[in-house]
Amino acid sequence: MFKVVDLMLRLYPNIDEIRARDAAPLAEKGEITLIDVREPHEIARFGKCKGAIEVPMHMLRHKADRKSPHFDPALDPARTFAIYCDTGARSLAAARVMKKLGYDKIYNMGSFLEWLNAKLPVEK
Repeated sequence: MFKVVDLMLRLYPNIDEIRARDAAPLAEKGEITLIDVREPHEIARFGKCKGAIEVPMHMLRHKADRKSPHFDPALDPARTFAIYCDTGARSLAAARVMKKLGYDKIYNMGSFLEWLNAKLPVEK
């Protein structure tokens, strides 16, 4: 069966991946910043990874672009980021957007479900 994630991986092969279990301790130590690109209603319903920055996919280009008046200093390009969403498709697209904006240390963490299944800390 064809999956959207498989198509995205073919289109954007240069995005490194990181597993939730590997990202969690790095995030706790401040070595990596988690970005949740889901919509606010999704986060309100299910929560988010502990400490994650909320940047809905439709706002990412504006908040991650240093030339934009909407630039978010929390998205400092010198930092390392792991991006996730509900299934992994939006996070992969978001990682590609950030790469195009000049971010070098970007990982696709994929699915919030993987974080939940690993019983990692969640906040609402």
